[in-house]
Amino acid sequence: MTLSRTTLSRTLPLLLVCLLAACAQLRPGAPAKPTAGAEESAAAGAAEAKSKAEAEAEAEAKLPKVELTDQLLFGVLASEIAAQRGVPASSALTYLELARQTRDPRLAQRAAEFAMVSGQLKVASDAMKLWVELDPSSTTAREQLFVTLLRGGKLAESRPLIEDLLQREPQRAGAIFVQLARLTSRQSDKQGGFALVKELAARYPDLPEARFALIAVASEVNDQATINAEFDRLAVLAPKWDLPVAWETDSLRRTDPNAAIAFLKRELDRRPEASLDLKMAYPRLLVGAKRFEEARNAFAALLKDDPKNPDLLFASGLLSYQLNDFDSAERYMKGALNAGYPDADFLRYTLGQLAEDRDRPSDARGWFEMVGQGLQYLPAQARLAELDAKGGKLDQGLARLDGLGKTEQDRIQVAIIASQIAREVKQPQRAYQVLSQALAAAPGTPELLYQRALIADQLGNVGDTERDLKAYLHEKPNDPQGLNALGYTLVLRTTRYKEAQGYIARALKQEPDNPMILDSMGWVEYKLGHLDAAQKYLQRAFDLLPEPEVAAHLGEVLFKRGRADEAREVWAKGKALDPDHEVLDETMRRLGAE
Repeated sequence: MTLSRTTLSRTLPLLLVCLLAACAQLRPGAPAKPTAGAEESAAAGAAEAKSKAEAEAEAEAKLPKVELTDQLLFGVLASEIAAQRGVPASSALTYLELARQTRDPRLAQRAAEFAMVSGQLKVASDAMKLWVELDPSSTTAREQLFVTLLRGGKLAESRPLIEDLLQREPQRAGAIFVQLARLTSRQSDKQGGFALVKELAARYPDLPEARFALIAVASEVNDQATINAEFDRLAVLAPKWDLPVAWETDSLRRTDPNAAIAFLKRELDRRPEASLDLKMAYPRLLVGAKRFEEARNAFAALLKDDPKNPDLLFASGLLSYQLNDFDSAERYMKGALNAGYPDADFLRYTLGQLAEDRDRPSDARGWFEMVGQGLQYLPAQARLAELDAKGGKLDQGLARLDGLGKTEQDRIQVAIIASQIAREVKQPQRAYQVLSQALAAAPGTPELLYQRALIADQLGNVGDTERDLKAYLHEKPNDPQGLNALGYTLVLRTTRYKEAQGYIARALKQEPDNPMILDSMGWVEYKLGHLDAAQKYLQRAFDLLPEPEVAAHLGEVLFKRGRADEAREVWAKGKALDPDHEVLDETMRRLGAE
């Protein structure tokens, strides 16, 4: 494609060529004006338009008179096209060279913008220095330059710019100190940054942003005394300003959640008019620390002041559910629903689960049936299908799932859900059929192959189990789950112990602390007659996962080694976890240890 220049006037203002909309400087919004009558408004509007026009004319007069040469036109257009195509770095360099040639500050500004977008701090710094040189009155240029210098860790270079800005525009001191708070963490000279901000902040003893900036730099040098003192001052100067408290809370949370909790509680106690978001952060921190009872109490305290707040009701409901206080959970969640909680379907789905946990299937069905199309629709239909199946209507339940799922991955998940429902009602053959139909539609799908292998093993079809697991490993050659499943199947159902050991060893190499794989390795070592190694693997597996089947295996090895009392202790632990575990019962019965 060629660009025709015949439609471009050589007198076209350079500002248009630079695409004014993309180059516009960021300026603070004008203060709101009082309401006036029609005539006053018209007069004010005319005066403002005239003032604006005069300002623009004055600014235009200061700009250099630049001829739109072929080189300049090509450079501008090529740079804009390159930026649109995702190559702003080259655009920055071209604009910077053009700015040096023309001495036009608008080109320097555009170079700086592209340099910042592409992460070229050195080019951005050079462009902004040129911009300041060419337009010394530009506050934006100076501010952008000091921000860029601070981002690059150039504290000493930024200092005169910061002091100049504070002197020129004292009304913008707050914004400047907030920038300092954000950027001082990037300085390699932490003590130097602390000293600079401390000195500047001392000139503004009653400016909250200056206190915040000092807190930020004090944090970098671990000066807790300064941090505490400045928060004391902020509690008086700006009791409704959340930012410093939220910043410090988040900083503490990353290293010591309990310290974050204690700090936020202290600040909230002396900030009764803090925002609800900040107040809600406190119980959320408690939830993160698994202090659920305290968290629920904290939400309940907030509910006293705002009893119909849907977010507070929802959070209280979830915590009550977590604490097995089902009555309160239901009351809070229904309250959140009535109060207009935005994700109503999630609430309905959760209320359905709650009704199931309370053995109220009819109520559960009612809630699940109210869930509409969206993220919760498929889970709700799955729960309804399971309720159908448990009620003796497996066909009806599976029919409910037919056709669900907009994507192939969704349909795969639906097939797995359907097979699991059939298994839960002791219909493994039907589960096998469901997965076979799904595999016919999506051949080679690993998830389907793995699930069908499990069911084939349950049906006693060792050949089918091995076939599907090998097909699964063909799709996912080094998957530890598949390797372990195949190895364990061969241990349990065949005498090909050495082959089984090879698969399990490959799985264990990838996940050496996986208790299920350790159990498999212990069991194959037992089958090979290596009792010492078997006990070592099985003991480690049981320590990591005290599960009944692992207990059965470890107990059997101990029993065979003549350590019957230890074996019975292990089995007793397994029985405490599941008194009716099939494998554990069979092991104890076979060894005469019941």
